[in-house]
Amino acid sequence: MKMTRMEFVGVVVDDLEVGMQRFSEVFGTDFEILDMADLDIETEEGVVVDARAPQSNMRVALDSSGIFELVEVAGMEEGFRNIHFRVDDMDEAIAHLSSRGMRLVRHFVVGGMREAIFAAEDLYGIRVCLLEYAGDSLGAAMRAEPSA
Repeated sequence: MKMTRMEFVGVVVDDLEVGMQRFSEVFGTDFEILDMADLDIETEEGVVVDARAPQSNMRVALDSSGIFELVEVAGMEEGFRNIHFRVDDMDEAIAHLSSRGMRLVRHFVVGGMREAIFAAEDLYGIRVCLLEYAGDSLGAAMRAEPSA
């Protein structure tokens, strides 16, 4: 299995605009806001439940350089959330991680992007997320029409 590259480090913030400003001050980054309520999301549950993976009532800001994903979710504690890896073949990557004891908690499609989330308890508290999409922009892929 080939993970093309680490894509984003996910961080929960209480206020998305304040978080974007702070990360921009510290790292010189630019962000694009995605409101998950505006996107068509198809969800398939995995083998374990993960309360840290809500897809509704969630706002996301993606750093244009591909380093940070800031997430605003009411009631969720601020701090490290996950690491995203971009993969060429989602099904192969899911099978690979599953065969190594990682439990899939959720698999979903947003526009032209597929994402799979694995349980943090299976890797020292790190939620591993896999992303598969065409093109250079995750935001553009999420807004694209789903592929047939």
